[in-house]
Amino acid sequence: MFLVLFIFKRESNMKHLLFLLSIGLATSAVAQFGSTLTFESYDLDLDTFLNGQDTNVLNEECFHWECEYDTSFGGYWASGVAVSTMRDDSTGQFTNLYSSKAGSGRQSESYGVVSASTETFLNVSENCYGWEAGIRWMGGYVSNASYTYYSMLNGDQFAKKFGGAAGDDPDYLFIRFNFYDYMGGENNSAADSHFDFYLADFRFEDNSQDYILDDWTFVELNDFPAYEHGGHRVSMQLFSSDTGAFGINTPAYFCLDDLMFSYASGLISERDASSIQIAVKDDSFEITSEMRSSAVLISLDGNILTSSKDDTHHTLPTASLPQGVYIVQITSGDAVTSQKVFRW
Repeated sequence: MFLVLFIFKRESNMKHLLFLLSIGLATSAVAQFGSTLTFESYDLDLDTFLNGQDTNVLNEECFHWECEYDTSFGGYWASGVAVSTMRDDSTGQFTNLYSSKAGSGRQSESYGVVSASTETFLNVSENCYGWEAGIRWMGGYVSNASYTYYSMLNGDQFAKKFGGAAGDDPDYLFIRFNFYDYMGGENNSAADSHFDFYLADFRFEDNSQDYILDDWTFVELNDFPAYEHGGHRVSMQLFSSDTGAFGINTPAYFCLDDLMFSYASGLISERDASSIQIAVKDDSFEITSEMRSSAVLISLDGNILTSSKDDTHHTLPTASLPQGVYIVQITSGDAVTSQKVFRW
């Protein structure tokens, strides 16, 4: 089995981060390509949404998912993932189901709103290139929905104020990501693995550490070798400390953007002593390797931002790029490897 060894070093000014990656460069390569769910393909007007009234199956790139609209009682969004460009970050009522507390998508207008009182699934289509090689979920961005945020902050007629009157109640709201595989066409009845991420957490002994997220936050779903998650579909469900006979009382909605997976198209069977260093500077990623290589900087939505070819040192400019997560793809001979790099 081929392993990538990560060694992290903070420099004294706390702005530079050095990744030392022991990377095997052999004739049999690991090439990671995938897809990112941005919700941009629907090209919605501002302050509008898709909630399943027209179709209950939505798709983008390699993803497809359900969005159910129930026509009973005049009609309402019943479950699934809606697509939204709503910008109301101040109304904490049921009438404002489709807005992120962040006020927009992450660096875009569109984003997903997840109804998550029970498991809500996103699926990777079988006809996507590389599907049979296996899926590695990389990460994505989440935020609280405005309705959920203000319910936790202030309480409402159905749900409590997080922390209680004195602020001491150990309340929480977290997303559980469950990862399923259906290789061979059969859905497994149990998740292969899961990952929990807290949208609000009041369990700290020091109340000043309690928080309710009010902006987009990256969820790291692959921190190899500490953990990684595979599977051809992922479910999302909310769990809250404020729970009653009919489930959680906290509004079960959160927002999602730029969810990314990669394919693993092969395994490196041999490796040599070569290493590649990626230094994160204020205005560039600096890459040094013992062997000549090419380097490409790719955004999470798959766009090539810059590249450098056939050298042992590469400077990939980042001054014009926002803070966030990027992919550095390095090629040497027939070997290709991709690594996530954070720009601070």
